[in-house]
Amino acid sequence: MRTLIAVVAIAALVGAACVVAQEGSMVPNGDFEKGAEGWLFSVIVAPSEGSISTEDVHGGKNCYLIKNGKDARGFVRSPAFEVKPGKKYRLSVWAKAEGAADKMVYARVHWWKGLPGVQSDEKIKDDTEHAGGTFEWKELAATIEAPSDAKMATVRLETNGDTGVLYTETEGEFSVWFDDLSVTPVQ
Repeated sequence: MRTLIAVVAIAALVGAACVVAQEGSMVPNGDFEKGAEGWLFSVIVAPSEGSISTEDVHGGKNCYLIKNGKDARGFVRSPAFEVKPGKKYRLSVWAKAEGAADKMVYARVHWWKGLPGVQSDEKIKDDTEHAGGTFEWKELAATIEAPSDAKMATVRLETNGDTGVLYTETEGEFSVWFDDLSVTPVQ
């Protein structure tokens, strides 16, 4: 009887661990293992192009690569996901860059009252730390809090800089890779 109870208890613990591992990030396809499914690439200043890359990934088989020409800017936006008003979350993304200008590599959360672009207002922008230059895979992270009226969020993986001007001078072409994006509730 004790053996049966121990087996049942171990099975319950293993099952609970599997549920946590499967839930993981709230961002759909944040690891890009389904390619660019659900993601939307936008060019702010051309030439900028986004694509799935299978070379030099942080984890898994795919990552997202943004190639920018001199002074170009682009970003890729995640699918929308539900959030709880007032809840704290940990935002984390792994990035790698070659030749990016200072502070041009980061992730930004956009909070929404409803579905993005469908009669909703964007509320607040929260960023991870910013990076620039040439660097190997590095985690960019932040603890963020959903506004009191937020129902949805999206994450933008940025190569834009946050200078407040449309054109940001760069020394030349630059590339940024993003992988393993996650947004998880803070306990």
